[in-house]
This record gives sequence, structure tokens and C-alpha cells, in this order.
Amino acid sequence: MARNTKRMFADELERMMARIPLSKVRVADLCARCEVERRVFYYHFKDKYDLVAWMFEQDQEAAAETFSPYTVEFYAEAHRKLWGRRDFYRRAFEEDSQNSIERYLLQFSVEANEAALKRHLGVTALSRERAFEARHFAHGNVGCVTDWLRGGIESTPEQLAAAMFACMPAALLEAYKAASGNEEQ
Repeated sequence: MARNTKRMFADELERMMARIPLSKVRVADLCARCEVERRVFYYHFKDKYDLVAWMFEQDQEAAAETFSPYTVEFYAEAHRKLWGRRDFYRRAFEEDSQNSIERYLLQFSVEANEAALKRHLGVTALSRERAFEARHFAHGNVGCVTDWLRGGIESTPEQLAAAMFACMPAALLEAYKAASGNEEQ
């Protein structure tokens, strides 16, 4: 039931954002369009940015149903999901507030990189150098995905994923290979 309610909000938000930017979307209007009280929305999400982040997570989970995470194929599929909803994501990325999807995606990417490195290195804390690599690579990826969605980088989802892996720091690439169980990546 919760997933259906979340999906209802997501679908309506996507319809609303076809006409107005995220910054103009009010939770009260979203709830009115879904014919539910605001408390229902706030039971599931802390704000509209949390809803957009959930939508992004759903696209990532859908990619993981087909391909192993930490692989070029997974990232290509995740990029295909983003590209399939590029108008929505472009509008979402226009928002530059404290809770923006770009900031969420950056945090998501940093945490994924750090987790892969920690698991691979068998440590609970990363050295300053490895933590910087995880963060630096995340910033580069998020910036490139954002530019790509906005039309600044001409590339297919597969080409973008391959380019990202080609630029990955060696330690992180090893960690991703180990996490995916694919030493041939």
C-alpha cells in the first residue's frame, strides 16, 4: 500500500512538472490533485525533494533488477532510466535549493563510492586520499550526468557509463570490480 501511495505522488509530481518547475510545486497542490490530506504525503516524504529522491532511487533499483550494481552495464541501464524521463529530471535538476536532487545524487554517489572502497579495503574508515577520490569522482559523475541530461554532453547512456568507468580512479575501479564480482570489467 505504501509503495502505491508513493507511486501515486510520484506520478502526479511528474505530471505537474511537465508544466511547472519543481520550485513552484506546492505539496498542498500535489495532495489536492491526489485527493489526499497533506499528512498522507508527510507520512511518506519529508518534502518534495525527498519525493524526487525516492523517484531516483526507484529508477536505480529498477536498473539493479537487470544488472549487478557497480558494473558498466548497471550504470548504462540507470542512465537509460534517467534518459527515458529526461524532461522530468532536467526540471528536477534546475532546482538548486538546499534539498535539490543534484545534492541528493551527490551524497548518494559519495556514499556508494565510500562503501565500495571500505568493503574492498576491509576498513571502517577511509584514508584522506581514498575519501578524496570517492568524493572527487562523485562530483565528476554527478556533474557529467547533470550536463548530459541538460544536453551539454552528447552521448548515449552506454557511452556515458563507459566514459565514467574510463575516468575512475584505480582503487575505486578495483573496488567496483570486487563488489560486482566481475574482475573483467
